Amino acid sequence: MSLPIVFIHRTAEEHVGICVQQAKYSNPSSRVILIGRPETKQLSTENTEHYLLSKYFKSAQAYSFVYKHSSPTPYEYNLFCFQRWFILRDFMRSQGIDRCCYLDSDVMLYTDISKQNDKDFHDFTFEFTWTTVCDLDKLDQFCEYTNKFFRDPLHYENLLQFAKEIGDVPISDMVLFTLFHNYALRRGATYGLVANGFFDHNLNCPFAPSCPQANSLETKKQIYQKDGMLFCKITETNNYLPAHSLHFQGHAKGYIPYFRSQDIPNTDDYMYFDYPTCKWVRAEP
Repeated sequence: MSLPIVFIHRTAEEHVGICVQQAKYSNPSSRVILIGRPETKQLSTENTEHYLLSKYFKSAQAYSFVYKHSSPTPYEYNLFCFQRWFILRDFMRSQGIDRCCYLDSDVMLYTDISKQNDKDFHDFTFEFTWTTVCDLDKLDQFCEYTNKFFRDPLHYENLLQFAKEIGDVPISDMVLFTLFHNYALRRGATYGLVANGFFDHNLNCPFAPSCPQANSLETKKQIYQKDGMLFCKITETNNYLPAHSLHFQGHAKGYIPYFRSQDIPNTDDYMYFDYPTCKWVRAEP
């Protein structure tokens, strides 16, 4: 059975619609769902689905009375980063969905996730907040975990200490994800290296801890294509690693329109994307 793919976003930005359509293009048999406000309905087409987040906001609203703000990011933004998991859980319950793939609205998906090895995805659960496979039971545990760590003063102090230990002092859902993944799930990090490819941590970061360093261009991962498939190249080797997804975080969102699968040149030779010119250029042998 095909895995549903879910996005949650509150504003009608062009890049969101492109990411939703890319998910459908690479996963034609999956339900692709956008949960948002009325104005985001325009980002869905007849082959994708749109739901109002207000219908699944009850638990998220209750959580807002527990949340403590400890981040330089705006209060409403950081709060919603936590609330989205309650929205996703309640949506999955209402739809009878036991498992789905959740993507941030700046992630382009290039692999058919329903065809990947289930064991690989099991290990990848709750590691990246921007790209993750969610089991409803584990998502329910995470929501309870989130409430506990913000409701109980001792647990909250432990969360603050953990954030300091990992060098990520602002309390975000990414910090709690790491804690939940490492301790509650008792798993080691995959760093996105899954099923003989990678789910991108951040296009702006050519390397991540415990991962092979990728070639960089203009301070970003240098992305190659061959036969319509995307890769990064491991530095100082001739090895290419397939991209399951790319995360166009921050200012990199501007490159999203150039990375639609149907617009990528399909050639026998390797080409790379040149960020300054926004063109695909033939790579040197």
